[in-house]
Order: sequence, then structure tokens, then C-alpha cells
Amino acid sequence: MYYNFIVYLIILAVISPFTAYSRSKILEKLDIKYEIMIISVMILLIYSIGIIFTSGKFIPDKLENDTICYLLLNSVFASTALYLSAKLLLHDNVFKVKCLQRPIQLIFLVIIASSIYGQEMNYKVLIGIILLIIGAYLIDSNIKLKLK
Repeated sequence: MYYNFIVYLIILAVISPFTAYSRSKILEKLDIKYEIMIISVMILLIYSIGIIFTSGKFIPDKLENDTICYLLLNSVFASTALYLSAKLLLHDNVFKVKCLQRPIQLIFLVIIASSIYGQEMNYKVLIGIILLIIGAYLIDSNIKLKLK
């Protein structure tokens, strides 16, 4: 299958605002738990159909214990992220949420990667974090001014 890092990032960047806006419209009429449940069922259905057409197995023959633990942990993280992002979209401007979400994620990614996973940090990373904080502040203050 074709893979191009930049193309995939661009596709995700283009899809993200549309999904956020459509999700905010859905959440105006549907409770969070039903929205998450329906979306999850649809994802399961889409991937199940894909597996059927590619003659794959629904569950691999052998799953190691650590893989099962990571799957369970990732399920909890994904469920929490879906719920919290829905709460943000219900109570705040979609533009504000999407603009501030990435810089904050990057800041915590750098902190966690360096403190837990031993990723090296240098002055360029620190300058990048400072610029992200300044950028997030500027975007947030501009959104507040425009929304008043």
C-alpha cells in the first residue's frame, strides 16, 4: 500500500476541522454517550467489512499479554479522549479548541517523551516550546477579542 508521511499528515489536517465542526453539530442534538457509541459502532462496522473483503481474521490467532494490556489501556485513553473532546466542543468554540489542542499536545508530548521515555531535549526544543506557548496565547487572545 502507498505511504507518504506528508500526504497522510495533510489529509488528517484537512479532515480534522470538518470532523470537529460536524461533531459539534451532532452534539447539539445528541448526548455525548450516544454519539460516542454510534460512532464506535460505525467504525467497527466499517473495519469489519474491510476485514471481510480482505479475507482477514477478526481477531489475530495469538495476542500476547502485553499487547492485550496495551489494547485495554489504549481503549481507556481513547474513550476518555472522545468524551473530553466532546465536552470541549459543547462548551467552547470549535476554532478555539482545534487551534489550542495541538500546541498543548506538543508541549506535553515533549515533556513526557523526555521525562518518561528518555528522549533528548536541547535548546531548539525549548525554543519551540516557548514559541508554542506564545503562539497559543496569541491565538487564544485573538479568539477572545473576535468573539466578544
